[in-house]
Amino acid sequence: MKRLYIILGGLSALALVVYALIPDREFKEQLYPISGSAVVMTYDDKIEGGASTAGLSIVDSTLLFKCKLHPDNTTPAWCGVVWDLDSEKKQRYHNWTFVDTLILNISSQNIKEILVKVWTYDPDATDPDDFSTFRPLIKEWPLKGGTERLAIPMWQLYVPDFWYEEKNVSKRLKQRHQEAVARFEISPSWETPRDTEFSISIQSIEVKGVSNLAFGVILFFFLVVVSIAVGFRHKEKND
Repeated sequence: MKRLYIILGGLSALALVVYALIPDREFKEQLYPISGSAVVMTYDDKIEGGASTAGLSIVDSTLLFKCKLHPDNTTPAWCGVVWDLDSEKKQRYHNWTFVDTLILNISSQNIKEILVKVWTYDPDATDPDDFSTFRPLIKEWPLKGGTERLAIPMWQLYVPDFWYEEKNVSKRLKQRHQEAVARFEISPSWETPRDTEFSISIQSIEVKGVSNLAFGVILFFFLVVVSIAVGFRHKEKND
């Protein structure tokens, strides 16, 4: 029995050494500059009869988004810039399982807050042919103006109540499914003034995180070791 404990102890020590030597497995995906088959585009409310205007251009490798919301406060107004990560409509959504931070290097004028949105495939509610059924994870984020670096923790993004109501989805289905991302979006917040053009210049956007796979493996190994030790101890007592 003592020999078994020595062997298990030696294996545990070896496992800790291996774990310490394994480099962190960093996950990183670049949204801008654009890579892969992703497509970036802008939108406004003209399709619904609105009068807002939005434009998108590239100036010195910087993505420049401009928008002017229509001045009529009695009707909704909207615009935004969106990255379509499944532009070929093959349901090849991007796996953001290990993402913990959204990093945006931008500069802005005449806007004090943006909405960051991550649209995810939710098997409980999503119809791939109806984009509005994708589960939105959103976060309002203040801007200081000028050039700044935004580091937005993924855990702070939330599903708005109106989505549950509009799509008739039970709020008990709170699993976020952030691992299957179809789109990424930036739009002005609800408090953005009307009839004043604002601009957002985007130098880079990336998402980052660290995989906990190695930790999971080492944890499973120690659970096995403990189970073996406890099992043999019980067997020894029974004998």
